Amino acid sequence: MKGGALLTILLWGPISIWAQCCSPGNPIGGAVNPGVSQQDIWQVFAGYRYGLAGEYFEGNQPVQSGFVTSGSYQHLGLALTYGLTEKVTLEAETGYFLQKSQSYAPGIIPQTQTGSGLTDVSTIARVNLWNNPLKGIELTSGLGVKFPLGNSQQMVDGILLPRDLQPSTGSVDFIHTLFAQKTFLPQHFRLFLLSRFELKGQSPDQYRYGNFLAISGFASYSPTLRWTIVGQVRGEWRGRDTRPITGSGIPLDNGREIVPPTGSQKLFFSPQVGYEFSPRVQLSLLSDLPLYQQYFESQLGTTFSLWLNLRIILGKD
Repeated sequence: MKGGALLTILLWGPISIWAQCCSPGNPIGGAVNPGVSQQDIWQVFAGYRYGLAGEYFEGNQPVQSGFVTSGSYQHLGLALTYGLTEKVTLEAETGYFLQKSQSYAPGIIPQTQTGSGLTDVSTIARVNLWNNPLKGIELTSGLGVKFPLGNSQQMVDGILLPRDLQPSTGSVDFIHTLFAQKTFLPQHFRLFLLSRFELKGQSPDQYRYGNFLAISGFASYSPTLRWTIVGQVRGEWRGRDTRPITGSGIPLDNGREIVPPTGSQKLFFSPQVGYEFSPRVQLSLLSDLPLYQQYFESQLGTTFSLWLNLRIILGKD
């Protein structure tokens, strides 16, 4: 994938942003090229993301705010890919939360809480399963592991931060990605389908986030050699979190309980624009706009997020 085509999927936004306030793990997840790179080519992706949540939902209906009135985060992401062969690409990504904040209703002390720090690190190997340049078809699958890198038990002023504000999940997760592309000559228009599934592991305190699935469809048009315009629709499904029985959750038969309020289904529209400064330097800007949100119990929903991502190619001339 060359030039403006890659810009269409630099910021596909796979990772659900809000558990209650903020994302469990690394928001840049999947924000790099999900296809394969040319052999011996390095690609560096640096991204900034801002997210905001400010309205409660129960089911798919807005409800009166709970004790958390709003949440926000700022995240810096860094990813690196390497074309090991023409059919195999290796990827590693991590990031840093500049802040993950929650503001509380009047009368609650402290009025706000903020976490920050390193996130998790993901390593993925992607293999091209089918590539037909004449028909403009590509199919690529990836397998990977996400390791805890940052702190999942962060304390501020002697107080343990809520789980939603911890920069890391503390668990080892398994990742599967699937990417399909269809190019319509003369290569001004492309269709993409991308999925990412995360099988969640258990943190040291035996907490387990719900498994996560995101499926995204793209339509890309390049009116010039430098500009690319993209429309994306993305569905996200997050299972319910579980933990050892405390008596305050929904009991299961295995000595664990479902954690309320967790679990959601979301649908986003994500417009994107990309600009190519040169064949080796490209910039993308994307926003996430929620079309539909469904939650178990009362949860703080996604309001808005904005991504800015830079891609730099290193290697062969």
